[in-house]
Amino acid sequence: MSVVLRYDGGIYCITKGADNVMLPLLDKTMSSATQEHIRSFSIAGLRTLVIASKKVEDEKYKAWSSKLLAAQALMDNTRNAKVDKLSEEMETTLRLVGVSAVEDQLQVGVPEAIQTVKDAGIRVWVLTGDKTETAVDIAKSCLLFGPSTSLAFATEPDSMQACRAMLVEAKNIIEASEDGGLVLDGRAVKYILEEDELMQLVFELGLASKSCVCCRLSPIQKRSLVELVKKRSPTTITLAIGDGANDVPMIEGAHLGVGIRGKEGAQAVQVSDVAISQFRFLVPLLLCHGRRAYRRVSFFLCYYLYKSIALAIGDVVWAHQNGFSGNIAFPEWLSMAFNVAFTSWHIILVLAFDCDVPDVVANSTPELYLVGPRRLLFNKFVFTEWMLYAAYHGAAAWLVPNLWFGGPADDYEKKVPGPFWLASCSATFILMQVVMLRLILLSQSPFALTTLVPTLISVLMFFLVITVLGYSGFGQNLQPNLKDLPYDMFIKSDARLAVVFAAVAILSVDALHFTVRRIFWPTPLDKIRGKEAKLERPSPPAKETEIETEIET
Repeated sequence: MSVVLRYDGGIYCITKGADNVMLPLLDKTMSSATQEHIRSFSIAGLRTLVIASKKVEDEKYKAWSSKLLAAQALMDNTRNAKVDKLSEEMETTLRLVGVSAVEDQLQVGVPEAIQTVKDAGIRVWVLTGDKTETAVDIAKSCLLFGPSTSLAFATEPDSMQACRAMLVEAKNIIEASEDGGLVLDGRAVKYILEEDELMQLVFELGLASKSCVCCRLSPIQKRSLVELVKKRSPTTITLAIGDGANDVPMIEGAHLGVGIRGKEGAQAVQVSDVAISQFRFLVPLLLCHGRRAYRRVSFFLCYYLYKSIALAIGDVVWAHQNGFSGNIAFPEWLSMAFNVAFTSWHIILVLAFDCDVPDVVANSTPELYLVGPRRLLFNKFVFTEWMLYAAYHGAAAWLVPNLWFGGPADDYEKKVPGPFWLASCSATFILMQVVMLRLILLSQSPFALTTLVPTLISVLMFFLVITVLGYSGFGQNLQPNLKDLPYDMFIKSDARLAVVFAAVAILSVDALHFTVRRIFWPTPLDKIRGKEAKLERPSPPAKETEIETEIET
């Protein structure tokens, strides 16, 4: 980073940066004593910077400034390259001013947060501009590298062949250790990004190692490493978190960018998808909000397609019964209201407030997060199961009333009330009960008010709609075949029995499947919730003799 300023009648360019970047810009070689100071500072975990400056003649500055303004005014894709080139022209023959060594203490809870994230099955890579010694020391202090970690270094290669040899040796070290850590630097990353074979090798090393530290990286190199992972493994989700301007390209290149509000400016927060104030808040962001969001989205997608297909199955079955005449099975306005008014809006409220375990339990149980990386809640098997139940529920909800008391379809073409439309209206209500009860059965808080109240309101809306369609002039104009029909659903014994008991009978298969799976193949969430239930359950009262014994003791 450089600034050009006017001070005491003269113009100066002051530049600061990492020692490996600043060395080629100096007017003479840095003394060995200064380099040793930088090394000792880095080993102590201090973040070092080299500061240099030079005085610029007025004529040279005017010529350079006019070129810079012209380059900054360009509107094509050559603007950034020309501005960078002019900046490099100014940052030459600099005189060394000194070296800064700053102690950058870790925020509260960083080691614990990193350990929790690692326990959740997430691979952690540290991409930094610090020196290798500083980066490794910080990685150890934040538990990224443990006492038993076998570190493999690929740093300071002077050629492509040397870089390849270092990576091969690092692969041997990591494969021979159960807890391997990889350390790269900017020079190695430069060679790696130039050859496809080395990029693949680094990707494999990243998968084989527990953690990776990449130091002395430029902002563009940080983004390139993120994009390397995205390119080599399209199914892998990448998250980049940072707090400074140097992290902006990396945050923009990841699937999810998290910015930390801090002392290094607001650039990272402005380009991020999510902003947090401390690093440790990454744990609840992932283990609470992220895990629940994945579960809710997965459930919503499956449920929404399930209920729509269940409704369509009734039409498919009726088409076979009626010789593919083109007539629909359900009353038109009830069929349209099924998704719009009865079964769509309430699932959003149910899932928004549906809670499996408290935040404290979720944060202390990182294995619950594995359902996301392993894609356990939304895959082809889960989707197939939902669709099979959709076919079963849709067919059963239609056939029970239709075969029981539906009778012939003589009243179909006449569009007047009759046994067929009574069975059709009953089937609509049965199917609505089935999809709502399945939602309650599979929700994490089935008896919560946030689950029961929206479901009850949806049922009341069904009664409101059929009342308007059956007993108002406006409704009878829209749906003449439902005139005075809703009353028969609850007065005629066959229809009443079907409406009351059919949904429960149909869902008995779901309940049995759900119970067997929870007992014999419980998920980690089922086990944790079982433990929570036991802890909340009050213990039986002690016998009088036991109480007396305790008192005597």
